[in-house]
Amino acid sequence: MFNNTNKFLIFAWFLLACGFCSAGQEDASSPETLIAQARKTQQIWTDGTPPLQMRAEIQVLDSKGVMTPGHYTVNWVAPSRWREELRIANYERLRVHDAKGYWQKSTMSFQPEIIFQLDTLLDLEKVLRIAAKQSLGKVKSHKKDGASQRCTEVKWTSGTDRVLCFDETSHNLVSVEYPTPESQNPPDISRIEYGGFDNVGEKRIPLEIRALRNRKVVLEVKVLEITHDSEENSALFAAPPNSLFWMQCDDMQEAEVVSRVQPMYPSSARSNFEQGRVIFYAVVETDGTLSHSTVIQRATPALESAAADAIRQWRYKPASCGSTPIRVERSISVDFWLQR
Repeated sequence: MFNNTNKFLIFAWFLLACGFCSAGQEDASSPETLIAQARKTQQIWTDGTPPLQMRAEIQVLDSKGVMTPGHYTVNWVAPSRWREELRIANYERLRVHDAKGYWQKSTMSFQPEIIFQLDTLLDLEKVLRIAAKQSLGKVKSHKKDGASQRCTEVKWTSGTDRVLCFDETSHNLVSVEYPTPESQNPPDISRIEYGGFDNVGEKRIPLEIRALRNRKVVLEVKVLEITHDSEENSALFAAPPNSLFWMQCDDMQEAEVVSRVQPMYPSSARSNFEQGRVIFYAVVETDGTLSHSTVIQRATPALESAAADAIRQWRYKPASCGSTPIRVERSISVDFWLQR
């Protein structure tokens, strides 16, 4: 027969056990845990992925509203030994990666904006990376097409940067939403969707990725084939002739604007109700200055000129690997927006 002391001890043990259960459940549904789970299962280009070749078909919406086909191929051995080839219309890019970065050769002296967007789709690390000055919102549950999802906001102090949504059962990242910032033009990509997941070793990768702008598909990637390579072709991993080396590292710190000059809105553009987004390709040099500036998304001549005058004066804290500053290619957007 139990006495009151035994009853108290059992009740206390029960409360303690339930406390541990609650803590475990809360941690499992935290935004940090959701992101960590997706990194562990969906980032394929990491240690543990066996040697393989992946071939994918790409569709890109061109300036005329027509989907243009392209191809993407990866030959993978290890994080310090892999090669990727990209071909879309008249643009070709080859990257050969080693332990310190990659050798790059392309058919243009700059990278088009659609290629920057495509790189985001292909590199899950960029989507899941949380910047030093960003924070995560509370996890919220909702249903999408009958499936339960858990979503969290990635926020700047000025507002939401994006919303990450994960499948509640598989923990796969299934979508990313990019809201329209206040007093700015809508984003070029408003949503990314991941689907058709399949196993590659211990990883699960999406075989289909789509980027949408206002519900219209502007980029699409479909994996056609993944084959395991039993023999390595060393010639594939030699530095291409006339290529340029770009340093990278696992703990790379991204370039950050430290001095931003706001563009002057041309009076003629205001009078004509001209607005839009000008996007530049540029290289952030190791001293924080910009070089190789090239317009890769056009607006009116007046807006382009004003934007160019402004970014010419911008200064950056350069990207770095540890304490070593490195050069990086960037896409830089300047918005002109009129309140009506």
